[in-house]
Amino acid sequence: MHQGDRFAVFPELHITVDPLPNQAIRVRVAGEVTLENVAQLRTVLHRAIDDVRATAVEVDLSLVSFIDSTGIGKLVGARAHARSNHSDLWIVNPSPGVRRVLSLLGLLEILSAPDTTGTAA
Repeated sequence: MHQGDRFAVFPELHITVDPLPNQAIRVRVAGEVTLENVAQLRTVLHRAIDDVRATAVEVDLSLVSFIDSTGIGKLVGARAHARSNHSDLWIVNPSPGVRRVLSLLGLLEILSAPDTTGTAA
């Protein structure tokens, strides 16, 4: 290292997993979901589906300040993966910014749980 060297600072992503009734799992995501860290989210979601064999995975995005196209793609891919494994995956409580992006892409209703579409804050 030399004085003045610059290093990329990757956005922080925090993920917690909590059990829910009926073998479902809640995955809480906080921070920014970007190309640099989206693999962490994919790993957690796929483990919940494959290893834990959750009946459903609820992804809480209330503390996500930013999500890029790779993050959106991973959510869509994880939903498809869940369904192909006799499970389900949906988002709950998207932050206002995430809600706007999902709405603009026509994905809010597709990725939201049936009872939270349009009501989650």
